[in-house]
Amino acid sequence: MSIAEARSIVGKKVWLTWLDRKGMEVTRAVMVMEATFVPLYGPCLITSEGDVALNKVVRFEDYQEVSAA
Repeated sequence: MSIAEARSIVGKKVWLTWLDRKGMEVTRAVMVMEATFVPLYGPCLITSEGDVALNKVVRFEDYQEVSAA
């Protein structure tokens, strides 16, 4: 993920998929609060689930709540 893509989702709730420390994919609905540089990690997304390094992001999709019928 590029920094330009990261900045485009700041302030939005998205389904974010990233690789954890073991290389396993993690998918969560997160609120993206900021795209910034974090020392020792590099460019990161600051989310409701914590910091996610941009080089670990696999994909993101718009969050769409399922309405109860």
